[in-house]
Amino acid sequence: MGQSRTMFCGHILCAVMLSSIIVISPLRLGAETLRDSVSAGLDNSDVLAAKQQSFVATRQAIGEAKSGKEITGTITLSDSELLRDSSSVSGGFKKRYSRSGSLVFSKTLADFGETDLKVDAARHSVDAARADYSSVEQSVILSLITAHLDVIAAREEASIRKSNIARLSAQRDAAQIRLANGSATPSDLAETDARLARAYSDEILTASALIDAEETYLSLTGLSAGELATPIVPGDMPLTILAAEQSAEQFHPDILSVIAAEKVARLQFPILEASVKPTLGLSLSASALDQTATSADKEELSATLTFSTPFLVTNSTRSLARKTLSSHNQSKFDVAEQKRKTRLAVRNAFRAFHASQGQLDAVMSEITAAQLLAENAAIEVEFGVKTMLDQLDAEQSLFDAKLRMAQTKQAVLLNAFKLVQAMGRLSPNLFDLIEKNIDLDLIPEPSSRYPYMLPISVGE
Repeated sequence: MGQSRTMFCGHILCAVMLSSIIVISPLRLGAETLRDSVSAGLDNSDVLAAKQQSFVATRQAIGEAKSGKEITGTITLSDSELLRDSSSVSGGFKKRYSRSGSLVFSKTLADFGETDLKVDAARHSVDAARADYSSVEQSVILSLITAHLDVIAAREEASIRKSNIARLSAQRDAAQIRLANGSATPSDLAETDARLARAYSDEILTASALIDAEETYLSLTGLSAGELATPIVPGDMPLTILAAEQSAEQFHPDILSVIAAEKVARLQFPILEASVKPTLGLSLSASALDQTATSADKEELSATLTFSTPFLVTNSTRSLARKTLSSHNQSKFDVAEQKRKTRLAVRNAFRAFHASQGQLDAVMSEITAAQLLAENAAIEVEFGVKTMLDQLDAEQSLFDAKLRMAQTKQAVLLNAFKLVQAMGRLSPNLFDLIEKNIDLDLIPEPSSRYPYMLPISVGE
């Protein structure tokens, strides 16, 4: 019996130590809503920040494409010194200086729509990047929701297990009393000891899982998990799978991304066709030459109209044409495949959500029945109708049902938000975080030290 007491003291000490670890994080007054968690997580997300810069980089393709018809200017300056051997004439070397400069402006007047096609393709690429950002944003929001719910579920499980330990400890004390007066057997006490030991072991694992959940929350939001409020199922959930699929078809960013990518691929062949057609260009130039000891100084102004056309189409160009057509065909299959995957994800998410709702109703009924069974078992043990083992089994069933209740409540909420994500509507707007809707087009360009030359300075 002394050994048994030593074992329980050890369990209690370990549990107390873990509990002290859990409460080290400072708790804040009031409950933090899911909206608060999502808002903090969006501000703290390096993934989204990186994706924003990726969008800015993609946006540069529009300006690059427009440059095909922009006026370009070139300035050339030179200064040279020439030493000539004139010893036969004057007995030494003679210096001659030469300075020259030129200014040239050029512009493509007509390129059979190549520049316009490239601009259209660049804009579709930007649309694809915008959709990609929305897809990543959805994933980030879902991870924040999961972290929020994980902390709540872990804390509820820890509370249930703590109550279970208290119940089993009371049962063990009762078993000792009954054993002393002869109304219980040593097996009854041993069974209670075994179950109490297992409860302490499970509590240690639960405490560790709770620490993990709170650390994940801190990592994603940048905040310690205070008193987190349990959210509710989002409003306007689809009543049918068809309604959910229609929403996904219209709003899901992964579908919008591949559609935009298909438009880019569709333009590549016309761009290639235009590139092998004639171009018309205009150049304006001014030049000056100044030489010492000579009358060869001159100034010139000129205008040049240039018409150029490819004379021969190479096998490389033909191969590139076939490649672009194949890529376009591939992109059309990519659209069809993404729509299929999205529809499947919507159906699975819809069924999972409604299944978890049905499971929650069943678990609630189970708890009601298990509660009644446990109460009756306790009474019947007092009258000698049932054994302590019967009572322990009945109370264990109630305990298991409570754990399933905590897990199922989390599943209902998480599956609801997964369904919203599958429909493509998991955005800051869902949480009334209008201020978190980033207008990607307003993100400033990288700073420029030389505005009229290369715009990027390494290290800025």
